Amino acid sequence: MKNCKELFLTVVVAGLVLVLTSAAIKDDTARRTFCQGNLKKLYNYTQMYQNDHGALPPVSVPTKPLWRFWPQYIEVYSNNIRDFACAVDPRNETLFARKRSPLLPEKRIACSYGMNYFLIEHYAQKLKRKALLSNLSKPEKTILHGDSKGPYMLPERFWTYEQAMRHEDETGFFSFGDGHVERMKQSDFGKFDDKGKFRSDFTRWHWL
Repeated sequence: MKNCKELFLTVVVAGLVLVLTSAAIKDDTARRTFCQGNLKKLYNYTQMYQNDHGALPPVSVPTKPLWRFWPQYIEVYSNNIRDFACAVDPRNETLFARKRSPLLPEKRIACSYGMNYFLIEHYAQKLKRKALLSNLSKPEKTILHGDSKGPYMLPERFWTYEQAMRHEDETGFFSFGDGHVERMKQSDFGKFDDKGKFRSDFTRWHWL
């Protein structure tokens, strides 16, 4: 009987913590802070991976029957599925719902962040470098991860198909090679030409 009471109290406390946490991130400021925190964690996990493997995690690997992407290589360093889920991403809204049974397992539908596709070994080798963050000549200006609908980010694809600027005022959060996180608008990544086509500034994406 004593064990049953302890189990019941544990479940109740866990439920209250979940409700309080979920309610807190409904606030815009809390959402921004949560998203920024996630991107800093992803930076740290990426560093852990490259320390263990001698290179950045692969952005994508065409394995069969399904491709593998960078989150699957760094998830081992995390113990919380929310580290890969943005509170503003509608695909993961049930994970942050106010009313959810504490008895149900937490489930992440999708990774809310993408990795800069150009930070792969192939592009680093063109400059005769190893794909390491320390080999970026301007890490403070080179994107690492950011709000995204897909697992990897390519500039033209991002602006044409993804439009993952989820936060208010059409902004998104992006982490850089030195670990800092910025809240940015589309205009921070390029400009529209006379024909209305967006032209990306690739200096934020490429190895320099």
